[in-house]
Amino acid sequence: MAIFGQDTRIATHSRNDKGKGRTNESHLPEHRRDLRHRSHSYWDERAARIGPETARFVAEVFESDDVLSQLRKVQAIVTHLEGFPVARAEAASRRAAFYGTYSYQGVKSILAKALDLEPLPLVPMPSRGDDAAPRFARNVRELLASKLEGCDEPH
Repeated sequence: MAIFGQDTRIATHSRNDKGKGRTNESHLPEHRRDLRHRSHSYWDERAARIGPETARFVAEVFESDDVLSQLRKVQAIVTHLEGFPVARAEAASRRAAFYGTYSYQGVKSILAKALDLEPLPLVPMPSRGDDAAPRFARNVRELLASKLEGCDEPH
């Protein structure tokens, strides 16, 4: 496949299977090239350099999904936290872990709204077991009972 810009071929790539990407290292911006091949342990170490709360939080982010790799999410979170004073980064990590917010947008929002400067509640959030029903789900009996309540006519 050829890539053209203003009628001039600027790159050539071999075709991939549908849904599979291929990146030419020389086409990446310099600041992204270094991130491309970083491992899980590299980001664990980088988070630990910020502080223990951030290290613990990053470990939770990595463990938050068994199926998908959380590497890009962790890269974004750690890189963003490194731009803040250690106390704020640690507080943001603590708050995000407390509320189970494992996204870059969530951490970014905590810092943007200065929620990291607010105290956490004294009572821990209730944890649901893996076998617990979703918070807003009702079983069939509850659902049918609410439909039939107040209905005097036979069906």
